[in-house]
Amino acid sequence: LVATLALAATASAHGGRGGSGFGRTSAGALVNEAAEELGVAAATLRQAIVNAAIARIDAEVAEGDVDEDDADELKERAQENLRFAIGVSRTRTVASNLGITVQRLNTGFRDARRTLILEQINEAVEEGELDEDDAAELREELEDAELPGYKAAGFRGLGYGGGRCGR
Repeated sequence: LVATLALAATASAHGGRGGSGFGRTSAGALVNEAAEELGVAAATLRQAIVNAAIARIDAEVAEGDVDEDDADELKERAQENLRFAIGVSRTRTVASNLGITVQRLNTGFRDARRTLILEQINEAVEEGELDEDDAAELREELEDAELPGYKAAGFRGLGYGGGRCGR
């Protein structure tokens, strides 16, 4: 997952982790932090995401965009790969599964991303990869950065070319 390009470019320009470091984290770490921000158990959030991904796959089967054999494989992949499940799931379905608004879900993920990036900046300072002045500048930019909510980027589809944008 990526933070804003400006933050990554600034980190790179300051000799930091750049586009491949700040803002990139595992799906598991992001979901754990988002769960904390949302006040739910991490397992509850994970299950809401996986269930939303499976619902999305079922909807694509019902519309004839994915066949049953592929659907079984996709469902298995969603259960085993959290990043895939996030990519396939619909934001509104995850929020509904949790009994919260889409806005609350997006805010929780946005806050989680901010927390994780801040931890990465602080870790880079502790490890001597970034000096405190540069870290302060990054922290200031992070305060103003418009980070993505639940979905880090646009629609990724189901990997079979059958998914449709905007759904």
